[in-house]
Amino acid sequence: RGSEVLTNPLYNKGTAFKSGERDRLRFRGLLPHRVMNIHKQKERFLLALRDVDSNIRKNVMLEDLHDRNETLYHRVLVDHIEEMAPLIYTPTVGQACQEFGTRFRRPRGMYFGEEDRG
Repeated sequence: RGSEVLTNPLYNKGTAFKSGERDRLRFRGLLPHRVMNIHKQKERFLLALRDVDSNIRKNVMLEDLHDRNETLYHRVLVDHIEEMAPLIYTPTVGQACQEFGTRFRRPRGMYFGEEDRG
């Protein structure tokens, strides 16, 4: 039960799960002991993101976050849209699309190729 929550990006809150939630969901010991609310998680992520020079690497970091914790991903985008927009939209997304085949990590959405027409 708990491991399913931790692997589902819609429900996973990372280290924001409080002590009672960790006990109820039976994943005490599966997360670091320290509880970090979403604001602290966001600041920690932003520090790591801003330490990277390449926009494509930043895009990869954001997609990895999206695959782990959608709530935190959207909080980062909403609170810092001017900084994040170029990383998830043009121009970076063009390069990300060109490199998609080599960067594919997990299915998300639907994918169509030329042979799928019709």
